[in-house]
Amino acid sequence: RMAAPTGGGGRPPRPPFPPRLSTYSIKTAAEKLGRRDWSELTQGNKIVLPQRVLSQLQGRSLPYTQFQICNPECKQQRLYTGPLDFCAADGECYLPAWMMRQLKLKEGGTLSVATAQFPSGVFARFQPHSSDFLDVSNHYYLLLKTLDHFACLTAGSTIRVTDGSRTHLLDVLEVRGKPGQSDASRGRAIDLTMVELEVDIRPPKDQQPKKPAARPQPEAADAADGAGDAAGDGDAAPAADEA
Repeated sequence: RMAAPTGGGGRPPRPPFPPRLSTYSIKTAAEKLGRRDWSELTQGNKIVLPQRVLSQLQGRSLPYTQFQICNPECKQQRLYTGPLDFCAADGECYLPAWMMRQLKLKEGGTLSVATAQFPSGVFARFQPHSSDFLDVSNHYYLLLKTLDHFACLTAGSTIRVTDGSRTHLLDVLEVRGKPGQSDASRGRAIDLTMVELEVDIRPPKDQQPKKPAARPQPEAADAADGAGDAAGDGDAAPAADEA
């Protein structure tokens, strides 16, 4: 079993498992392994990791319910997640295709994985990409049911909500965790396990706010009135003598 070296200078130790895994979509893995119970509709944003990851974390008494993932070639986008299962082939990781797209990963691409720590969620704010989402009669309930399948939420990411016929995209604008709980994500992630989450939905991106009607500036209006008075009042200039 791999030993985890201790970092110097107060840095946390490296994870006791290979930090980079080959990535495949959950759909590809389900077809390959014959897992009919795996679906992007019910998986939320959870990932499937190798059994060795679980064994090594448990062997070191480390938590194994919260993870952070990113594309080592595009580290600007980092997502937080949790495990769906620990049964992936050694050296592999399975996650939803829509998460792979956000991380700019292709089938077989390399994914960096590390443990994480973030608080239980109390609030999240979303913005739909399209007003079509608000046309769904039970869109608020639909969002909450979708979040039931999520391990966590990452501020700055985009999630998918499906109403059975259409897929709606919603940006996660803001998240707030329970005060007093440890948060190594610095306010970017919240855990959704057994929480009562307050949700706010902002106006969709395709709804442009109406611009107020232009009103004349008081100074300009006064100046115009003054000019009119000057032109209309007072004696007329004497006419020039005719030749």
